[in-house]
Amino acid sequence: MKQEKIYLKDYKAPTFSVEGINLDFILNEDFCRVIAKSEIKKQTPGAELRLNGEELKLVSVKINGKALAAGEYETTEEELIIKTVPDIFTLEIETELQPQNNTSLEGLYKSSGIFCTQCEAQGFRKITYFFDRPDIMTSYSVTIEADKKKYPVLLSNGDRIKVEDVGNGRHKAFWRDPHKKPCYLFALVAGDLGVIRDTFTTKSGRKVNLEVYAAHGKQERCWHAMASLQKSMKWDEDTFGLEYDLNDYMIVAIDDFNAGAMENKGLNIFNSRLVLADSNSATDVDFHSIESVVAHEYFHNWTGNRVTLRDWFQLSLKEGLTVFRDQEFSADMTDRGVQRIEDVDALRAGQFAEDAGPNAHPVRPESCMAVDNFFTMTIYEKGSEVIRMMQTIVGRKGFRKGMDEYFKRHDGQAVTTEDFAAAISEPNGKDFSQFRRWYHQAGTPTIAINEHFDDAKGEYHLTLEQHCAPTPNQPTKDPFHVPLMMGLLDKSGQELPLSCDKIQVNTDGKNLIELKDKKETYVFKGLKDRPVLSILREFSAPVNLSWNAKEEDLYFLMEKDTDSFNRREMTQKLALRVFHKLIDQARNKAPLNMDSRFVNAMSALIRSNDMDPAFKAKMLQLPSYAVLAQVESVLDAEAFHQARVALRTAIARENRQQLLDIYHKYHGVDPKSHDPKVFGHRSLKNQALTYLAELNDPEIMDVVNNQYQQAQNMTDRMTALMILADSESKHREAALNDFYQNWKDDSVVINKWFTAQATTSRKQTLEDVKALTKHPAFNITNPNNVYSLLRAFGANLVRFHDPKTDAYEFYADKILEIDGKNPQVAARLCAAFNFVQKLDPVMKDKVLTQIKRMVAVPNLSKNSRELLQSALT
Repeated sequence: MKQEKIYLKDYKAPTFSVEGINLDFILNEDFCRVIAKSEIKKQTPGAELRLNGEELKLVSVKINGKALAAGEYETTEEELIIKTVPDIFTLEIETELQPQNNTSLEGLYKSSGIFCTQCEAQGFRKITYFFDRPDIMTSYSVTIEADKKKYPVLLSNGDRIKVEDVGNGRHKAFWRDPHKKPCYLFALVAGDLGVIRDTFTTKSGRKVNLEVYAAHGKQERCWHAMASLQKSMKWDEDTFGLEYDLNDYMIVAIDDFNAGAMENKGLNIFNSRLVLADSNSATDVDFHSIESVVAHEYFHNWTGNRVTLRDWFQLSLKEGLTVFRDQEFSADMTDRGVQRIEDVDALRAGQFAEDAGPNAHPVRPESCMAVDNFFTMTIYEKGSEVIRMMQTIVGRKGFRKGMDEYFKRHDGQAVTTEDFAAAISEPNGKDFSQFRRWYHQAGTPTIAINEHFDDAKGEYHLTLEQHCAPTPNQPTKDPFHVPLMMGLLDKSGQELPLSCDKIQVNTDGKNLIELKDKKETYVFKGLKDRPVLSILREFSAPVNLSWNAKEEDLYFLMEKDTDSFNRREMTQKLALRVFHKLIDQARNKAPLNMDSRFVNAMSALIRSNDMDPAFKAKMLQLPSYAVLAQVESVLDAEAFHQARVALRTAIARENRQQLLDIYHKYHGVDPKSHDPKVFGHRSLKNQALTYLAELNDPEIMDVVNNQYQQAQNMTDRMTALMILADSESKHREAALNDFYQNWKDDSVVINKWFTAQATTSRKQTLEDVKALTKHPAFNITNPNNVYSLLRAFGANLVRFHDPKTDAYEFYADKILEIDGKNPQVAARLCAAFNFVQKLDPVMKDKVLTQIKRMVAVPNLSKNSRELLQSALT
């Protein structure tokens, strides 16, 4: 298959439209027959018909009922071409598929005896020849015929018209979707599944039937997903005035699925791990993730389905916007400040690393080799931050006004990021022409901060200068439009009034700097004393700060800032300063001298009794290895590890009793509760336990083991298992064996067991991972198994970058093995090599040797090739 780049600049409007399509699926055990009958209209005189299709057996082609002879059409590896067609015609194409042999999990495939589809981004072309592009929207009528006993459940998009027996033990279901959609939103499921049912009454009084399907025996673990769906439907009505538009909404949990979930109109297909949950099998993080992802896919009904994207370069139009919406939903369901911290932590660990690596790309890319590679943190999470900045600039009321305008202008259309920006800016009287650079320019801008206080004049001068480092194909950057929420605090921590004509107050009452020039100075007058700056509140823009702030200011803000995000942010900044010194000492084989002031500040946090437990748990977190890898000039995994262990141990040693007190205070609190407040209690308790485990104290490890043995929920059990797995405790092997024996028949839960062993800092980790790839519970064709073991190991910076092992070679072997079966999954593993430029020369050479070896494989997929080649430049 040819591997050429495609470019946004080459986009051309469709030369044909499709007025409607009828899809007839005849499902058998050894093959599937698909008959696609489309009503097509030519839009461009003289255009030849070119339809996308891959890995298909073409049975017949008919135009207006007449079969075409072999010389009247041409097929290639990627297309069906008919040079001469009428202006208006009916096209009937019959194809034959083998879903049972489809390991790519794209198009129509079989998972644990269940037929299902995944058509985003370009999977529909593996079902039939069609215009596989998002700007061709049409209405779908679908029939599905299958063995009634083996496949009693037959589902597709839209409204179920009828189900009837057709003889020979077979039955047929008829579906029609009244809403036009692109083919990437088509879905089909056929199987023997359990189901739970409920309803939701919309604000206009219409009752919607809700169904969640899963493997028999697991459907009772779907009620949290059901409740999450109902919350989402209510929230979208209350927040954006958006009501659901079909009579049925269905979710199906599938074990073999490349992504987390898919928003197919009315029939969402989910990875089982993001549906199945109860206290015994799912952690608090799982419950939160399920609620968030169910909301995300539901919100796509309007932001992605009713209004879709013109081309795949516009992917963030739906994904960035919908991530923003699901983050706002989660903030309203939990604690807004804590949720913001979690979202930014994920952004920094993943997307900032992406922006700083060889695969940096804009939120709206200009080119690609594999469309599937667009599904990145830049498109999703940074795209969400771009939407959030729009809301920050125009305020919440203004943003709602813009969203209303967006749907008014574009409902039923396939549009672009420019269309969205115009819908938000124009009703609010804003000029977003410079702001749109966030869509076009890659990289994370750095804002340099310089402060000066003129005591005689009572003036505080704040100078901001922005810079964005070169990224692939973008050596220079124009200034961004950067909204920075800020405040000034007096000595007691009170907010000071801001006397500066350049400061705006948005409609939410937030003080805002809109930095547009490369460099700008802001003068605040009428001050008696030097104020303390609090800037980038709520993380109002996805930027880095270059701020040589006084240490006493950071400690002051850590204690007194009124913005909860920034209060925790100062803790992180101080920790990074401490880590930098410790890492330098470790690299030079010097003794690690602990910063007593920081340890004392963390001790004060631990001993504080007036802090929300969930927020306190976040305050006690130290920066991750992924963040350290970004801020340090060299990724020295062993030095990182030594520094982290030393600092955590010092904090634990200083606060042993206080941490035990926290642990015992919250240990017995509502073990089965799913209330976010209780999640916060457990989070703090388990944070205390992980600190205590650094002491390598047998008594503490007995406490950990007791928690594992007596746990009444998966959160407590997994926390204890992760600690034991990462230790040399006498309890380690027994706990791992016990967990496996209890959960070996549950594919979703057993993945936690894989991850617990893949993410340890033990020197034997690589050997453990190698052994686990041969374990009977591990299936290399199952994406969840691969992600939980191999991708988790690739993200384990300490052991993946251990110079004493052959981790790189082992990992490359696995990428090549998987690439031939499932290119999407293989490509996701390639991200482990994104830090190549941060390694020392010896380690860098080792990585590049493996990357060159993989790229030299002739049949390497374009998905993996695109990501790996960029690391060589």
